[in-house]
Amino acid sequence: MNVVERVIDDTSLVSRHTVYDDLDYRRLKRSLEFLVEQYVTGDFIERSSDLVQRLAREERHSMTMARRSLSAGIADFVEATRGFSIAHVLAADAELEQRGGYTLSLLQLRFSRRRR
Repeated sequence: MNVVERVIDDTSLVSRHTVYDDLDYRRLKRSLEFLVEQYVTGDFIERSSDLVQRLAREERHSMTMARRSLSAGIADFVEATRGFSIAHVLAADAELEQRGGYTLSLLQLRFSRRRR
């Protein structure tokens, strides 16, 4: 199972990730939406949009759970982007800034599992 499949399918990861209370939820969510849009293709498109819809459902019931799910999803995408070239990361950073999300560089710094 690749990283994208785990992001979409594995809700058990939620409880293992740190929630970064100092980061704005809306900006994190915009970042996740960008990551899903840019890096999920083929069979995973429909299932990955379910990830964003799942967040919306969780927001209505428990913002704590939604934040944890968002954190887990971003952490998995960060792991999937570890091999990206500097040019690729900088291009993603520019697009994320334009969309009002956190840059991939910041997300990699804050959500990298190698750091823990």
